[in-house]
Amino acid sequence: MAPMQRESGFALPVSIFVVTLVTIMLAAIFVRVEADRRIAEGSGVTINAVAIAHSGLQRYFAHYDSLGTRPPDGDSLRINVSGGYADVVAYFMQRPADTTANRMYVVRSTGVVIDPLLGSDPQARRTVAQFARWQTGTMDVLAAFTAANEFDPPVDDPGTLDIRGADQCGMRPPAAGVRVPGSAPAYPPGVTGTPPSQDGGTHLFVANLTDVDWSAVLGGDFVPDYTALVNLNTWSSYLIDGDAILNTPDGSGFLVVTGDLTIGGAGSAWRGVILVGGNIIFGGTTNDFRGLVISGLNYQTGPVPDDGVWGGDGTVTRIWYHSCFIDSALVGVSGFAPIPNAWVDNWSTY
Repeated sequence: MAPMQRESGFALPVSIFVVTLVTIMLAAIFVRVEADRRIAEGSGVTINAVAIAHSGLQRYFAHYDSLGTRPPDGDSLRINVSGGYADVVAYFMQRPADTTANRMYVVRSTGVVIDPLLGSDPQARRTVAQFARWQTGTMDVLAAFTAANEFDPPVDDPGTLDIRGADQCGMRPPAAGVRVPGSAPAYPPGVTGTPPSQDGGTHLFVANLTDVDWSAVLGGDFVPDYTALVNLNTWSSYLIDGDAILNTPDGSGFLVVTGDLTIGGAGSAWRGVILVGGNIIFGGTTNDFRGLVISGLNYQTGPVPDDGVWGGDGTVTRIWYHSCFIDSALVGVSGFAPIPNAWVDNWSTY
């Protein structure tokens, strides 16, 4: 009978191998989880840095908009925000020969995330940039009311039309009462007020004489506060694309209407500047405008606007030159106008 052979044990080595393999897998999982956690934290901090940079950019714009003064080339400002700060720098991109003309800027903002629990060292940085144009609010005052498209009286009684070129604020020399093309009567019938109006030139000549760059306004260079007639007593700026109806007892600011403007209902009162591409129909019972009114600016670009119409039986229309109200309205249109589709969120990589 052959002797029995000793069988070698294999359960223990297999168990050790399995335990080792499981340990390696668990360690790999823990490493992956920690890496994912760090990536998530890093992504979150980076997002915070972008938010801080964007907040600093907007606060920089708001700061100079409130001042109404254009920043110099290379101007820099540190803006403290929740969770860190933003270093903002503005550089000229275009320098027009006319020092009063609008200038192009690139405004760069670097957002820095600070966690007080981790010390003063930045946890993340991100730089964004915005191309913007500085809008300068200036107006040449030809008259209290400049109508490049002329004005026709209504068929019946025109009512009372009171236009005054004397500065009601008393700060500047008087302007003309009315400025119309040479083909129109110097003073429409029934108008009162001093000093006398001026006339002369073609419709296009009068429209260009206002120095309003109407093509730039229509092309998007003018960025308003509102594109609808809302919050009308806030000295804001408004750009209405097309025709508009104004019926407010107390409006103020810089109003631009690309089409026709109709004053309806009981009438309207407006302090500031009104620019109209087409005609104005003063159909309200009482129309009271203090500042500056211009109509017929579409003569610069087309189509040719109709003649305006004022008043009617028993109506009262006042247009009085007021330099202080003009200046107040222009404050709302002086400042940075960000250029659409010109925001960069990875400026530092360029």
